[in-house]
Amino acid sequence: MRKIINRNIYKHGTFIKNNNIQVQKRLGKLLKSRHITSRISLKNRKDNLLSFLSMFALGISIGILVLIICSIVSNGYNALITTKILLPIHISHHNINKAQLRGHCIKYIHNSLEKMFTSIIDLNNVKNKKDLYNIVSNTAHYELANFITKYPHKSNFQIWLHLSSDFINKSTKDNKIYSKILDKLTNENKIKKSFNLALFSKADSKSPENSGIIGSLIGSLFTIIVCLVIALPVGIMSGICLHELIPQNKISSIIEISINNLASVPSIIFGVLGLTVYLNIFNIPRASSLAGGMTLSLMMLPNLIITTKQAFTAIPTSVKDAAFSLGSSNMQVIMHHLFPIALPTIIQGTIISIARIIGESSPLIMIGMVAFIVDLPQNFLDPTTTLPVQIYTWSNNSSTEFVKLSAIAIIALLLILLILNSIASFIKKKFDHFIF
Repeated sequence: MRKIINRNIYKHGTFIKNNNIQVQKRLGKLLKSRHITSRISLKNRKDNLLSFLSMFALGISIGILVLIICSIVSNGYNALITTKILLPIHISHHNINKAQLRGHCIKYIHNSLEKMFTSIIDLNNVKNKKDLYNIVSNTAHYELANFITKYPHKSNFQIWLHLSSDFINKSTKDNKIYSKILDKLTNENKIKKSFNLALFSKADSKSPENSGIIGSLIGSLFTIIVCLVIALPVGIMSGICLHELIPQNKISSIIEISINNLASVPSIIFGVLGLTVYLNIFNIPRASSLAGGMTLSLMMLPNLIITTKQAFTAIPTSVKDAAFSLGSSNMQVIMHHLFPIALPTIIQGTIISIARIIGESSPLIMIGMVAFIVDLPQNFLDPTTTLPVQIYTWSNNSSTEFVKLSAIAIIALLLILLILNSIASFIKKKFDHFIF
């Protein structure tokens, strides 16, 4: 009996012990699962926080970009519209010397304005008369002179002339004279708004109504042509020489380090170098496309050398070994086998380098391309300016109309950069099969 009782007690104790072990295991699993769950929850919270911060930063960037674009487009839209006035002109005599034509045209415009508004304005008041004369653009007499030169036999005619930006921008509440003039012109249908053709057909001018960006566009084109003619062959040949012809030693390493340092030098330093060497030593005409292109070529050279070297480095050595095994010489391997494969990458790097230097202004300001240029450049030695410098000049002008014109120049520059980057991206995708 006692044995049976002891056996039952042993079995019961063993059962309790086994139950305790199972409970402990289950408890351990439960605690472990809760720990894992908490770690997973913490990880998910961190991931969500990182995603939120990333999206928030992206939203801020996009918002700022949209704000800038909207501001530029709104200002640029106003610059695309010009306002004109219809003036009746009476010429008393046609035998006018060219030297006296400017003075006579100013007189004809003033007489026409006085006849039109003598009923609503007291012309005995000097200030009123001055305000009346200022409603037309400062270059209106040039427009009239061109018309008279083109049609010399007309004595009585009507002509559309540009209104001044001051008359357009000033509030009619602040100036009662301008309010009366505007009401009269509107009622008689002698005022109209039209597309500003001068913006894309003329160069810079002291009058915003007759200022255009075509001069700076041509100047930018001439400057880029000079830059490419100098930098492209020198940069490509230097990159090939560094990678294929010069033995890799300490001297070549020093040269590569120096070229990499030149690529990060501030652009104003190249402007100082161009001013010292090209203008003062070689006496190249100041503010010319030749001087600007030669200065920008110094900036473009390091990037082209690095791009060419990287393009040749990306080509596997098996291509070179196969060419040598067929009996090709070193130059034949470079020109017939390696260079065609590296050419798409070189073209892409060249276009990106052009997109960079076309937006530079500080080195060009140093060599005098910030000058006021009225005439269109005819060759590489004529004084000219570029789009970035034109934007800088107009933005610093006190007139709000020039600020609006700078917005148009910014849009034109952004479109050029967009086209260049799109071409570079297209070339990369088109010739992607050359990449090993």
